[in-house]
Amino acid sequence: MSGNVYFWIVYAVIVFSAIIALEASSLLWAAVSFVVLLSEIALVYFGLNMPVLGGVQLAVYAGGVTILVLFAIMMIGESYKKPPGKAVKAIVLSLILLIIGIVFSFWSAIDTFPFKVYSTEALGTVFVEKYSFFTIVLGFIVAAILYMANAIITKKREAE
Repeated sequence: MSGNVYFWIVYAVIVFSAIIALEASSLLWAAVSFVVLLSEIALVYFGLNMPVLGGVQLAVYAGGVTILVLFAIMMIGESYKKPPGKAVKAIVLSLILLIIGIVFSFWSAIDTFPFKVYSTEALGTVFVEKYSFFTIVLGFIVAAILYMANAIITKKREAE
């Protein structure tokens, strides 16, 4: 039971630091909360008894990638300002997607009785052992789509 409490606290910090990283008005604070986010993900791996994966997470992501982001911020400067008026649309869209997700999760869970309780550690281990390749491939696909969208938007702005 105490292991589940540990994971729920870590997950709450992950979500909170991700929100701060996305909503910070300063790029420096966004980078600091990004460090917290990646370090907390390493704590999830350590809690699942995967110290090598946690160490790689700390060394590569929390260390290396964050240093590159901070270096880019120092070289470019903080010239980015958030456009006004986008927050309300984002909040409304997020709430709509949350409601849709809750409805679909209850709809798909209707026929899953009898309910069996699994521990957080068992679920994490199954996820990393069985679905890690799919998650990595999906991550690269999403990153490629985001890079292409960024390139298209940048070219449109340069044309204007």
